[in-house]
Amino acid sequence: MIGHSLKTIMVFVGVYLLYIVISCVIVPYFYHPKADPFWKPTTKLNQNDKKVVSPDKVVLLQDREDSGLARLQLIKNAKASVDISTYAIQKGPYADLFFGCLFDAANRGVKVRLLLDGIVNQFNKDLRLYSYAIFTHPNIKLKYYEPLHLGKPWTWNNRFHDKLFIIDSELAIVGGRNIGDKYFSAAGTKGASNDRDVIVFTEEQKDTSVLKKIDDYYQYVWEHPFSKNAVKKISHRKIQLGKEKEEEAMDLLTHAKDVYPLPIDKAIDWKKDAYSTDKVFLLHNPHQRVNKDPLIWKELISLTEQSTKSIYLESPYIVPTKKMLEYVKPEKIKVDHWKVLTNSAASTPNMVAFSGYWSNRHSIINWVDELFEYQEKTESLHGKTYIFDEKISLIGSYNVDARSTFLNTETMLLIDSEEFAHFLQKELNKTVDNHSLQVSEDGSYKAKEDVEQADVAFWKRIAIKTLAPIIKLFAFLV
Repeated sequence: MIGHSLKTIMVFVGVYLLYIVISCVIVPYFYHPKADPFWKPTTKLNQNDKKVVSPDKVVLLQDREDSGLARLQLIKNAKASVDISTYAIQKGPYADLFFGCLFDAANRGVKVRLLLDGIVNQFNKDLRLYSYAIFTHPNIKLKYYEPLHLGKPWTWNNRFHDKLFIIDSELAIVGGRNIGDKYFSAAGTKGASNDRDVIVFTEEQKDTSVLKKIDDYYQYVWEHPFSKNAVKKISHRKIQLGKEKEEEAMDLLTHAKDVYPLPIDKAIDWKKDAYSTDKVFLLHNPHQRVNKDPLIWKELISLTEQSTKSIYLESPYIVPTKKMLEYVKPEKIKVDHWKVLTNSAASTPNMVAFSGYWSNRHSIINWVDELFEYQEKTESLHGKTYIFDEKISLIGSYNVDARSTFLNTETMLLIDSEEFAHFLQKELNKTVDNHSLQVSEDGSYKAKEDVEQADVAFWKRIAIKTLAPIIKLFAFLV
């Protein structure tokens, strides 16, 4: 009897695993998304029509501490609404201060909405406790995008990778940072992640502002059927746990100077370093399951084909797949100089994705003019930045890989401004000049007097080389 039951269970498990493999691996491999027949490139590089002047201005947030401080201060200064979407909130003091600011704003009457990836955040114990407090608060709402459903494995690949931060519908931050200590840590912090954000705002209320598009997009995703309330019902015990967690966050906010080095209460003019723009656009992937129509990738390809002078690309890892390259027509690419910056084996914290890059490393060296790899062993690059002909800049959440191209939701800000593009390129060059080495055609590094090649731990080197041929087979999921 026991043997028969065990056999039945094993058969059930086997069928379920096959169901997962078909849904999560086989279907995405063969499924080709339907293209939008009405899609057109957002902008043209050679366009000289200046009749419509953009009301939008942009500010680069590059320093980790500044980026963290800006978020906390902007929440504290919010008057009507705070709308935030992000991939992950990681446990730690910054996240607790972040929630302290959200509860403080909500207690003042500010309407707060928080939209997070379901699978990544559902099992965060601290976040679960915060969700109990949010459920009972009249001014805060929390939703999960595509929470885990064991009966629907075809939804598991549909991950929410957006990063938007909207204050009073008058100012927004778009970038690549999640919420966590490593994204906003002080210089010299081990494990720190270097990224880049843009503050966009307008001093005139015009329908031509990108802020209206950002607002509309956030509302669309918030109301989308894939977005579910984090908590549907709650016990008295959970209500109590939530209240205790909220009180902890508020107490930490009261004593913020004991755990956070920067002055949360000191007024800082985040707009003083703003650049004017000709136009700003919000780019995003469509919201559909399995493989999406790769709208951001098509935008990047269009800009690549239009570029004649230069392309500057930064991504944490670069994993082009056969399906991605089907959209590329090499004969149309005639740019003079192509420069790429990514992580090295020493700096990368994501060995799976980096192993996919490692398999393509020689092809990338042959494709571009200059390939640089970041050499800081205790820090990594997490920025997603693209500059075309020193005129068009893109900053946001999109990595150059199949997951960002076909599977994830993504958001990017496209900025048409020569002045901003020149400044951004100078900032990128600081990382290249001071912390990176160029890769030669044979895969070795070109020596540079002021930059030392970072050592790669033996186990990490072996792991990357072992994973590389395996990940190559599954790069469409990376």
